[in-house]
Amino acid sequence: MDGQLEVTKKQFPRHKLFNRELPTLMYGFGDSSPSNPESVDVLEDILIDYINNTCVEAARVAGRRSKVTVDDFKFVLRKDPKKLARVEELLAMNKEIESARTLF
Repeated sequence: MDGQLEVTKKQFPRHKLFNRELPTLMYGFGDSSPSNPESVDVLEDILIDYINNTCVEAARVAGRRSKVTVDDFKFVLRKDPKKLARVEELLAMNKEIESARTLF
């Protein structure tokens, strides 16, 4: 190898991780209620693949470091301004929540 760390995707069984949340999201975006189970399964496969690919890319950015950081994910999402803005918003909200917790 030429100094790059090889990151491989780990295959794992899909245990319907988002089966409760996806039909609600689908309904919110205009799907019928109840959602077709096959549609939920397809959307879940797409979602899990996206999450897996994003994590693999963040691990590649991290390189030989032992930990993937938030900045690695920001770098991966840098070309998608909407997603990057949402990450920034959630991080700011998390800071607010943490500072509010320290007050109580």
